[in-house]
Amino acid sequence: MNSLSEELLDHIISEAVQPLPDRHSARYADLINVSMVSRKFHRITEPYLYRSIVISEKNNEQFLHTIRCCSGLSQYARELCIKQSCNITHEVLRLAQHLPGLHKLDLDLTSCKTSDLLPVLQLSSVTALCLSSVVARQVDDASPIDWGIANTAIASLEMSFSDPETWWEDCDEIWKFAAVFRNLKSLSIHSDYEGERKHTLNGPVFRCLVHAFRHAFETSLRSFSFKCNDVNHDYIYQSGVAVSGAFDAREILKQSQLESLEIDTMCLHRSSQEGKLRSQELGPSRLPASLRTLYLRHLVATGNLNPTERNLMHSDEAQCLSQLVNLGARRARFPNLEKMTLAISLPPLFEEVASRIVRVQARKVKLQLKLILMSEWDYVSDDTARSWPEYHATRDPRHSFYDPTFVRCA
Repeated sequence: MNSLSEELLDHIISEAVQPLPDRHSARYADLINVSMVSRKFHRITEPYLYRSIVISEKNNEQFLHTIRCCSGLSQYARELCIKQSCNITHEVLRLAQHLPGLHKLDLDLTSCKTSDLLPVLQLSSVTALCLSSVVARQVDDASPIDWGIANTAIASLEMSFSDPETWWEDCDEIWKFAAVFRNLKSLSIHSDYEGERKHTLNGPVFRCLVHAFRHAFETSLRSFSFKCNDVNHDYIYQSGVAVSGAFDAREILKQSQLESLEIDTMCLHRSSQEGKLRSQELGPSRLPASLRTLYLRHLVATGNLNPTERNLMHSDEAQCLSQLVNLGARRARFPNLEKMTLAISLPPLFEEVASRIVRVQARKVKLQLKLILMSEWDYVSDDTARSWPEYHATRDPRHSFYDPTFVRCA
């Protein structure tokens, strides 16, 4: 290995560590081991070792001392992750001045509010922000906090939410926070999981957040992912629990210029749709015409299926599946759509019918279509790899090695 050129070794290592090293994974430990092989390997791996920095209360002073003593190391840092901290703003600002190449912040907000981040949002070098344990709150009218800043540097924002402080409709702090971002291109939202506790993201939350980030949807946003995890959404919610009809976000979604979208079809429902069939809510008119890639997760409503019915092919749930697959055949409506993934959760009694429907309808689709049939247990799993699965041919009924036991034996 030592006979190989440094350029070739650098290329090999750079490919092996993509994406940036994560100190929580075995890959980072492997990188440390490689760095100890020889001085040549140490020189090559050093930039990768310091690209992604994880700071905790135990090592923050040690890391600061290291980059002060070895200032050359600071040029390698691209990503800074700070775990729970009582004064996260102070930590970020103190470290950022020593990291000229810093472009991504990954912050745990368990011990602070989004308003605490206002000084951080004025760092011009940061273009990507990842926030975990975000709590939606209501703004105190007497608060002296000035939200009148505009951030045009951050293009990518990822947020995971814990339970809100009050009803989502009353959590206006997230609206003020969203208004800060004036050039957002990518927005990803999902839930925090704390042990056995799962924080709920559903249809009402979807509508509130789309309205909060309305400026982004109407201007710069091109990629949006909302990984909800509530099987009921607001479909069966009553009165004050459901978000009001004023927060129907479908028109904002439709008028956006999104090129990539990842949502559950429950998010396309109205806040109130008594007496309406589900198939009337899932038409292509709800989605932006600018889409290039689309990931739709869909739950077949078991309560709408009658096991004694002779032909479930004529059920409204069957009509929903036909409409969803046919989205890929609507070239006039979606002229730029190149790739579509449908992850369909269904009960065992509907598996055979669903397989037949999607196979037949998929013949009309000319773009890249990935079909995933999943069980109801997968749909409600806390493991997002199961509840929002990646494509595998064993889940696709069009393939000869499709395995129906993923659904039938769940």
